[in-house]
Amino acid sequence: MTRHSTRLRRLALPFVGAIALTVALVAPAAPASAAGAVPKGDPYMLYTASISANGTGTGYSSYINVHDAHNNAYSFGIQSDTGSPQSKGKPRYIWERVQNGKFSYGYLDLAPKNKLVPIGMRWYKNDVATMIVNHKTIGTLKLNLDGRLFFNAEANARLNGDVVHSTVQNTRITVGDRKGQTGLNGTWNTSFSFHGLKATQTNAPRIQGASFKIDGRVSGLPRGGNWDTEQVSGIAMIAQKW
Repeated sequence: MTRHSTRLRRLALPFVGAIALTVALVAPAAPASAAGAVPKGDPYMLYTASISANGTGTGYSSYINVHDAHNNAYSFGIQSDTGSPQSKGKPRYIWERVQNGKFSYGYLDLAPKNKLVPIGMRWYKNDVATMIVNHKTIGTLKLNLDGRLFFNAEANARLNGDVVHSTVQNTRITVGDRKGQTGLNGTWNTSFSFHGLKATQTNAPRIQGASFKIDGRVSGLPRGGNWDTEQVSGIAMIAQKW
């Protein structure tokens, strides 16, 4: 699958009105790589939710995401992409990672279409991240994050005319290990809407346990544009206390 560097746009939006990440190198698809032993004790960050992905056209996805303001990000969710020689349009669990502006990704097992499934991500300060499906850890990655963290619930679609219907339900986030820098700040911001996709919180103003529907039909992409070259997303975001 060809992945343009500007795919990073939807992985890291560190601030309201954020600017996309700079041009990056793109790594080929790879399996989830072991990052060493998972430490004992609580992680610095745990993000769980139940997600579903459905849509029509050539591609759609549903994700949860954590990122910093230093070109580092990590997403985990479900993607369908008819342009992928690996998945051939079948929904698959997928991780996506940005490290210092360099993007890599990997497909995992087949995922259900239009069915809620509990997933999660952990991150430990020794740069180990884990992926969780149905309350079981299914893989680990080496991942560096730096400073204040930001959290997304999001959906994407691939081309003009493609439709996505995503749900991200019962989001739960624990983060931080220093006084004054634990938990979340403010409320979820659903104003990040690109090319016809929109996130709507269905139980606003709830913070922990927040749920979203994220859907729409893609429009307005330039000729030849797709989710690799443009920001094609509906995103809800919230920040760590700092």
